[in-house]
Order: sequence, then structure tokens, then C-alpha cells
Amino acid sequence: MNKKHITHILIFLIIIKNVFTQSIFSKTHNVENVIDYWTQEKMLNAIPMFSSIEESTSNNENGRLLTSVSYSVHLLTVGKLFFTLSGKARVCTASVIDTSDGNTGITAAHCLYSKEGEYSTNVIFAPGYNNGKPSALGKIRVIGLNVPKSFIKWRVDDYAVIKFDYPGKLQLQTGSFAWGLTPPSPVSIAIFGYPYNGAIVNCPKDGKNCCVWRGYSTLEFLEFTKSTLAWRVPLNIGSGASGGPWVIKNNPPNYLGYLIGVTAFHNRKKGIYNEYAYAMNFTLIRTLIGWP
Repeated sequence: MNKKHITHILIFLIIIKNVFTQSIFSKTHNVENVIDYWTQEKMLNAIPMFSSIEESTSNNENGRLLTSVSYSVHLLTVGKLFFTLSGKARVCTASVIDTSDGNTGITAAHCLYSKEGEYSTNVIFAPGYNNGKPSALGKIRVIGLNVPKSFIKWRVDDYAVIKFDYPGKLQLQTGSFAWGLTPPSPVSIAIFGYPYNGAIVNCPKDGKNCCVWRGYSTLEFLEFTKSTLAWRVPLNIGSGASGGPWVIKNNPPNYLGYLIGVTAFHNRKKGIYNEYAYAMNFTLIRTLIGWP
């Protein structure tokens, strides 16, 4: 066997190894005209993404004992994520997380990658979106998406990160959520999002304002995987809130809170709704934020 053939075999083996060992899939975008693409009318008419629905065999009756207080809030760290997927203008919730580059956000993976294998395009982030309009920070272009391989292959780990095209560090303007802390269960949390429906009380549910639900969440094994952990709260957050941050300790030094998950999916059994956020694998998070 000559050296040329050996070289080709080695290259092939390296490619095969990368395909089966890489933990994320990345996508970059040409964003030259994306700001003009998102007119005010198109933003207002964007279709809210539904969180995924998984059937449950559990009643979760104890969920009714958890209390909540909710209201509208104006926070620059959280905003609306606008994108095109399956040929339609759509919207989710996203937030800014603490990273060394200062230009990284997080949302639900199902907002960035469809079951048909399509990545979202024309992606922008509107931090502090309020009363149907972007804040003074305007519309921030998203130039990169990192989606976990585990989501693409098995539809678990429904969270992904986005890369902002911003001069300087966006997190210095918006604040950020820390991450890397797993609290004992149950834990008091705040969930942020831009719902168009759902069960959050004292929330306009018009997609124009950020709302927050406060209550207790429990960490449980998911019945459809038997080995995957997720945080649960006893209500339906609502469409448009997918990707919204689940946060503990709202006022630690230097941060607005610690992120433990993002709104991923809900289910209903005998009239009882539950919403879930996958427990984060922080080793995977470190890989996701390691932009090339």
C-alpha cells in the first residue's frame, strides 16, 4: 500500500472519528441584511414557537401545592429571539449568559434546529424587548449557533447557544446570568419569557412584554428516557417562552442570578400541565460556548 492510499485512509478515519465524537454542531450566518429584514411589522407578526410536548404517565398531583407570583418585568438580560425556520418568521425567548467573550446567549435548541434537520436563519436578538418594541440596544445580529449533538440525535439537552455580533461585550450593557451551579431540589426559581398564552397570571400574554413566574421547581428523572434529569414546574409557561431562562438566586454579587435551565417542553395529564427545563450538563455548556 503506497503512502497516498495510507494518507487517504487516515483522513477518512479522522473524519469518521469526528462525526461520532463531536458533541456539538455549529452554524455560521451571513448577517449583512438581517437587520433590515426584521421590520417592525414582521417582528409583531412572527409566530411564537411552542415548547415540545411529551406525553406523561404521571399525575404529578403534588405540583398543585406549589405557589407562584408573577408579573411583567423589563430586564435587558432577557429578550426576544427572532428567526426564520421552515420558511416562516418565528420567535422565542433568549438571554445573555456570562462568558469570557461577553457576546454569548442561550435559548432552546428547538428554536434553532428543526426536526427536519434545518437550522434557523435571519436570527436576531432584541434584549429588553418591551411593549412590542426593541430597547435602546436595538436589534443584535446573531452570527453563530451551537446546538448539542444529543439534541439533534435524541431530542434531549434542549438548549443551545448563540453568538452575538456586537462591538465590545454585550453582557456589559445587559448584565448576564451566571451558570455552573446545581442547587438541591426543590428550589425557588424565577422563569422569564414572552408568552402569547399559558398559565402565568398577571401577564399580558401578548408576546410584547417579558413576564416572570416565581415558585418552586423539582428535579426529576424524565419518564420517556428514564435516565435524563429535568427541572419541573406545575404550569404551562406558554408559546413564545421557549428558551426563556430558569434562574435561582436573583441578586448574587455581579450577576442577576444563576441559570439552571431554559424552557424546553411541557406535558399534560388529566388536565394538569407541567413545564420542563433539561438539567444542564455544564461540561457540554463549556463546549457550546467555546466558539472557534
